[in-house]
Amino acid sequence: MLAQRSVYSQAELDSIYKDIKSNLENTESNLIKIDNAINSIEKIVNDTIAGDFYHKFANLRQNMGHWDSISKQIHQEGYNRTEASGDVCKQVVSLFNLTRFALFQDNQNLLDLAKHGMVLANECGELKHIAHAQSYLGAAHLNAANYKNALRNLIDSEKNYTKIDDSIGIAMVNLDLAIVYSNLQEDEKSIASTKKAALIYKAAGRDLNYAVALIDMCSSYLDIKETDSVIKYLPIAHKIVENRHQLANAYVYQHYGNLNIQQQKYDEAIKNLNRGLEVNKNIDDRGLNTNLFNFLVSAYEAKKLPDSAYVYALKSDSVSRSIGNNYERLNSLITLAKASHSIGKNKQSHDAFLNYIELKDSLLGEEKLKEVAALEKFYEAEKRENQIKIQKQENDLLSAKNRAANTRNIALLVTLLLLGSIAYALINKFRLRATKQKAITKVKELENDNLNQKIEYQKRELASKALHIAQKNEMLHELKSDLNKLKKDSNTNEVNHLINKLRFDKQIDDNWEQFTTQFMEMNPDFFKRITELYEDLTKNDIRLIALLKMKFDTNTIASLLNISTEGVKKARYRLRKKLNLSSDENLEKHIMSF
Repeated sequence: MLAQRSVYSQAELDSIYKDIKSNLENTESNLIKIDNAINSIEKIVNDTIAGDFYHKFANLRQNMGHWDSISKQIHQEGYNRTEASGDVCKQVVSLFNLTRFALFQDNQNLLDLAKHGMVLANECGELKHIAHAQSYLGAAHLNAANYKNALRNLIDSEKNYTKIDDSIGIAMVNLDLAIVYSNLQEDEKSIASTKKAALIYKAAGRDLNYAVALIDMCSSYLDIKETDSVIKYLPIAHKIVENRHQLANAYVYQHYGNLNIQQQKYDEAIKNLNRGLEVNKNIDDRGLNTNLFNFLVSAYEAKKLPDSAYVYALKSDSVSRSIGNNYERLNSLITLAKASHSIGKNKQSHDAFLNYIELKDSLLGEEKLKEVAALEKFYEAEKRENQIKIQKQENDLLSAKNRAANTRNIALLVTLLLLGSIAYALINKFRLRATKQKAITKVKELENDNLNQKIEYQKRELASKALHIAQKNEMLHELKSDLNKLKKDSNTNEVNHLINKLRFDKQIDDNWEQFTTQFMEMNPDFFKRITELYEDLTKNDIRLIALLKMKFDTNTIASLLNISTEGVKKARYRLRKKLNLSSDENLEKHIMSF
């Protein structure tokens, strides 16, 4: 009877919403009910109530798998009506629906929506909205591969959710934190965050969210090839989402396909990956399609069917172009380069690989954000601890000075009061001198401790820079190795041109120049004495001396200088000769003596 009416009351709209939500199936009947409900919402005079209904029915369509322009338009109508109400706290909640839609559709306006949500949340002032806005801002930065800002906003969001005791908010943030840690290749942290979210959802009885958390956790397990855990948890998630959440169901089939490839069950992998594509037809999550196509390429290549692999590589390339996500594009380019090479399309392979190199070169900093973010986080925490220690030392120093001053004043007062007693005055004078000397000694100890703290911090910062140099050098040589492999089947002149284009030797020298400069600034007297005694030391000799001064072992020095351990031994031998050391003299001990 309700489906036949053109206009519903608010009570009837609530009834229709609850009815569809309790039986959430992607049927024509449910879509017609939603369409009729939308027509009725337009007639509601109250902007806040109308906006709320728009978002509720748009979310129903999305939960049925329709992440399309219609759902987006319904959300936009909801936001327009809520904005017209003038209630900023209602407005920010309404905007969250648009932001969520943009997040799942890789919308280019995602970051702008998330920033606007942060502004509205701060204007509203409610901590729960601020926490929610921070979580969306973190997710937007994550989507843009800005892991540092993503981590900062998500951690702030979790802290605020903890303050208001919102366990569901904490779980939601931990799912995004898991993705950040996964992209930073910190798999243990990623799995721990996902497990935390899963346990919260399970305890709250939110089985659909629990299933999504399990699916994310299986993704991390697949990254580290821990297939037993995937076999344990993925069927549990699949049973929950199969007829209730189409997007999650599509990801389940992707994970099954990835699992099958790792088990070398390639026919099963192809079957599951095609199921994922079929489920994703109505959703049209392009990022998911790209992943499914790439896995299909891997399966067909393993089956020695390069023509089929090439077809899906072309599809992955086409979809990734439309997304605008650099990392999706990077994966598609290397997939196309390999697949086209397998069928003899060397020109296409060369072009794809050239684009891959250029894009990867532009993302080198982002691909190494694991080390950068971890070091920045570590040193930020250490800096705060050092500031606290320094402040405490300064307070102790001030207290010691005050005690010394008080003691001196008391002694002077006693002296003035007891002028008649010379002996008593002399005793107090000696007592004052002893106390003052003790205070001065304490001040010097505190000053020395403070200086030692600063020196230790500079040493750790220099060690971190050396580590970063080694990792960057390793990446540059890895790129050169990849290009050398391509030389066998590609245009040699063009590949050589790319190798020369990298100019990695100059970049390595530039990095070492920065390291050597900073080391010499920290140890000016050391370098002055040693270079005055030994004038024929080369740039490489200086580097080796600096690393020996920092007490690095042979293996670490080999990694930092990008040479073999045997090369290190030869370099040490040449250095000993330049320093005129006999076979009985220890090289490290000699260097430490300067």
